[in-house]
Amino acid sequence: MNRGMKDMANLMSKFLALGLTFHEVIDATTWKPALVVGREDLGHLGEGTVADIAVFGIDEGPVGFVDVRNRRLDGAQRVIPELTIRAGWVAWDLNGLAAGPWDE
Repeated sequence: MNRGMKDMANLMSKFLALGLTFHEVIDATTWKPALVVGREDLGHLGEGTVADIAVFGIDEGPVGFVDVRNRRLDGAQRVIPELTIRAGWVAWDLNGLAAGPWDE
């Protein structure tokens, strides 16, 4: 699949290309959707909530995004998911950020 919403990081990158700040992108892809589906317990870090954390990197440089009509949107940044923690468990670790050295 090379069009539309490939994955959440691609969608977040498109939002950046459309001019949203990174803070606005995080809000639009975490807290706001949780409110829409009536899950105020999700999409934020707060007392009494499960700590689900995503760590992102930003790759700088020219990038292109293709929509469902096969039209390109040019951007300058791509969001890269580096680490995901779900309820205290490392669920995704692209570059071994949470791992110990291999020789120990």
